[in-house]
Amino acid sequence: MVDAITGFVVGKMGNYLIEEASILMGIKDELEELKAELTCIRGYLKDVEAREREDEVSKEWTKLVLDIAYDVEDVLDSYNLKVEQRSQRQGLMRLTNKIGEKIDAYNIVSDIKTLKIRVLDVTRKRETYGIGNFNESRTGEGTSTFLTMRQLRRARSVDQEEIVVGLEDDFKFLLAKLLEDNGDQNRYMISIFGMGGLGKTALARKLYNADNVKTRFAYRAWTSVSQVYKTREMLLRIIRSLGVASSEEMERIKILAEEELEVYLHGLLQGKRYLVVVDDIWEREAWESLKRALPSNHKGNRVIITTRIRAVAEGVDQRVYAHELRFLTFNESWELFEQKAFRNMQRVDEDLQKVGKQMIKKCHGLPLAIVVLAGLMSRKRPNEWNDVCASFWRRLKDDSIRVSTVFDLSFKELRHELKLCFLYLSVFPEDYEIDVEKLIHLLVAEGFVQEDGEMMMEDVARYCIEELIDRSLVEAVRTERGKVKSCRIHDLLRDVAIKKANEVNFVHIYNDQLLSTTCRREVVHHHMDSYSCERRVNKRMRSFLFFGERNRTLWGSVKPITLKLELLRVLHLEGLHLPDVIGELIHLRYLGIADTFIRKLPAFISNLRFLQTLDASGNDSFRKVTDLRRLTSLRHLMGRFVGDLLIGDAVNLQTLRSISSYSWIKLKQELLTNLRELEIYDSVWVDQIRVPLDLSAFSKLTKLRVLTLKVPTFKLSSESEEAVRIKTLVKLTLRCHIRRLPEDMDFIFPSLESLKLVGLHLEEDPMPALKKLQRLEDVILDSCYFSGEKMRISEQGFGRLRKLVFYIDGLDELQIDDEAMPSLMELKLRTRGRQMKLMIPDRLRAVLDPPYIKLSPSV
Repeated sequence: MVDAITGFVVGKMGNYLIEEASILMGIKDELEELKAELTCIRGYLKDVEAREREDEVSKEWTKLVLDIAYDVEDVLDSYNLKVEQRSQRQGLMRLTNKIGEKIDAYNIVSDIKTLKIRVLDVTRKRETYGIGNFNESRTGEGTSTFLTMRQLRRARSVDQEEIVVGLEDDFKFLLAKLLEDNGDQNRYMISIFGMGGLGKTALARKLYNADNVKTRFAYRAWTSVSQVYKTREMLLRIIRSLGVASSEEMERIKILAEEELEVYLHGLLQGKRYLVVVDDIWEREAWESLKRALPSNHKGNRVIITTRIRAVAEGVDQRVYAHELRFLTFNESWELFEQKAFRNMQRVDEDLQKVGKQMIKKCHGLPLAIVVLAGLMSRKRPNEWNDVCASFWRRLKDDSIRVSTVFDLSFKELRHELKLCFLYLSVFPEDYEIDVEKLIHLLVAEGFVQEDGEMMMEDVARYCIEELIDRSLVEAVRTERGKVKSCRIHDLLRDVAIKKANEVNFVHIYNDQLLSTTCRREVVHHHMDSYSCERRVNKRMRSFLFFGERNRTLWGSVKPITLKLELLRVLHLEGLHLPDVIGELIHLRYLGIADTFIRKLPAFISNLRFLQTLDASGNDSFRKVTDLRRLTSLRHLMGRFVGDLLIGDAVNLQTLRSISSYSWIKLKQELLTNLRELEIYDSVWVDQIRVPLDLSAFSKLTKLRVLTLKVPTFKLSSESEEAVRIKTLVKLTLRCHIRRLPEDMDFIFPSLESLKLVGLHLEEDPMPALKKLQRLEDVILDSCYFSGEKMRISEQGFGRLRKLVFYIDGLDELQIDDEAMPSLMELKLRTRGRQMKLMIPDRLRAVLDPPYIKLSPSV
């Protein structure tokens, strides 16, 4: 792992030499020499870490290298900070810059010379003690770029069904339990238990997604518990996964207290037939805290729990069936291994089968060990299999391959970018469903990935995540348009990641007993009440992340001294108070201030001119002017910008969510040349006169992939004159926003993959215009009103469409031709107040989502 840290620092040095060449003129040669020495040492590190058993001398030597690599990073970042601080000085203070430049240049030259001496000393020690296997060629990190990898990598389908080899009989039996109707309509529980890695979650997810389960249970929800849990967070996850609350309503729900959430969820499910899956329970109290919110309404409701503990499985409720998972047989183990390990091979000879079966025997039927092993072997050439097998025999403990054994071999061969990405997953709490978009933004901000040819850093980060999924080191949880939207790391693999991250001082997870004054990344999980940095200031910290319960009572928990960390690059403070001292963190690349209850972005945000991601979503609308003109490095901007949004040089901006139509028309759209995702909403709170959106102007956004146009809906409690006035205003807004879609949609949106229209009034059938978008994969018409008579989806166009959602009022008839939408995988239809005449091919009835449909018999 030290080679990955060293590789990261070497890459950082290279970036400094390119980007800061004018500043570093006096020390460029010194820095080049230091970089060359570290590059050579990194080569030896790869030899040392490739050994099957590292001796104590090698371990001590790698620690010396790690300290040097971290100190190099500190020297570079500290020098750059001082240069930046001088550039911000005003008035007479600027007169001191020349003196400061000379002092800083002298200091950094001195620091680099000291580092060079230390590097030479480390090299001498390596030669003295014979560290490193210098006669063997080094492997593991090829010279091929991500661009080449993308061209050679196999076509992967993240939409494939959950692999549950060996669990087919368990699935059939438990499915019958779920669906049985024996006249007893009380709530009934099924608990699935067994050791970690047996496939409990995979089996529960297969049951959850079964077609006849979807048909029987109109309301389905999933939540994870883990060893450390918050009831409020579990309730929110259940409400969110039910999918019946709009995004605006979810924002209001987030601020409710735990008791209010119980009442809200109970009301949602009262009188409904539901299925709730509670994954990874460790104690009975977790279920007790949830069950008050789940009504027992004699509708045949079901609850599935998964747990490692027999006592929990059998004693969680009086009406429970406890089902223990077994280990796989050898034949089942081999079938599971074959499906993953040989997926890239056209021919599998007897020798490969023999080697594979030898290794599979040592996994003793544990599915997690088998799939991680298969992920490793799937990327090996046939002539490398015997070498890997030999490595296993040298690592065996008590004649069995443990998950950590397989992981160590798989981890060692990863490129340093992948190692850093995997270890970074340890910052997330146990069983946390990781939003891939957020993870990508964090990886880019940390500096772990770089652009590669045509690929932006975000694309490189996504390929890193997908490769980890291919290797079965990370699990894809939710996908859209063939892309992973959320992922998760198995508890056992997370434990290994945390252990390795601790060994190299990469991530420190705070608890009440253990403090760190040197770790680069500090993470707080559910302990914000007691967290305080006043006892020490970790000047080496590059990232501070908080993942915990979000509510107003935690305001002020992060004290200003906590954030007096000048080298900080990442600050994730969702749900917490926003200290003014953030304005001094000029190195900041990522600022996560979602759900912080702010109503205006502080002026000091404009000081963060290197900021790449600003996530202010989940807060009130920003109705005042928001001036971000100095943030020229901004790549992703999330919030609700109603008032004027001032953006300067926006060539780097890729994400803009969300901006009012009033603010949008004031932007210089021709500058947004790299914009990929855009959300525009209309707001009745803007006093200025609205101008209808001209979609033809969007033709300048040639890279736009995802577009959402939204008009908010409002619930009014009375028929007062004010309520009627607002209703009329909303109706007018709906009518003037967009009445019909332009005919030349393919010219305006050449790269569009996803289109979402919310709350719009459409007078004409939009399908003839939309079918011209060749790349379109998602179409969502949510809470829209259609004043025409009929919509028709013809056989032409929509060749790539995978998801179609119609929640439309006023639609009397929908016709879908027989050969239309050949790639469709998800279809949701819902109307209010009337039944819709539906003409639909039989093949599409299999992808209909029944809970959301209210239709007349098909014609």
